[in-house]
Amino acid sequence: MMQMREGNPRTKVATPCAACRTLRRRCGDKCVLAPYFPPNDPQKFATVHRIFGASNIIRILQDIDCQHREDAVSSMVYEARARLRDPVYGCAGAVFQLQQQVCDLQSQLAIAQAQILNLHCQQAFLTASISNFHEGEEPADYDEPLDSSWTDSPASQVINRDKDINFLLQEMSMWSCYGK
Repeated sequence: MMQMREGNPRTKVATPCAACRTLRRRCGDKCVLAPYFPPNDPQKFATVHRIFGASNIIRILQDIDCQHREDAVSSMVYEARARLRDPVYGCAGAVFQLQQQVCDLQSQLAIAQAQILNLHCQQAFLTASISNFHEGEEPADYDEPLDSSWTDSPASQVINRDKDINFLLQEMSMWSCYGK
């Protein structure tokens, strides 16, 4: 499909689409490339043509429904630009990088959540210790063995959870996604 430029009202000059201009061929009314490669963006077609080739672009566009062609061209442009940036991996390299970022962020989130849980447990232990102190109980001496009445108390359960959380944090710092 040619776009008409109007200069003098008596003469109309046809402007071929970017694809036909690059391929140096006549751009007819039924040009399958014209709607997707306008004359004002020749670099778009040049990039896709360099990676896919003109005959493959035309074949792909002819093989799919008209309503999906715009998406197909967008995909080809994205893939071609990615392939030029990274000739080995192309789009797959970009996808892998994004997956790695997601994995890293999930690991950071898990560590932050464990730290929050650790702080909540410490707060619960301190609250229990303060309330026990106000009730007249002596603070626990960590060097002496604990009697069975204290080991069954809620405060001792908080301490055990705190140790478990610290162990979990150490394990998480050693192991991360994809075996860093």
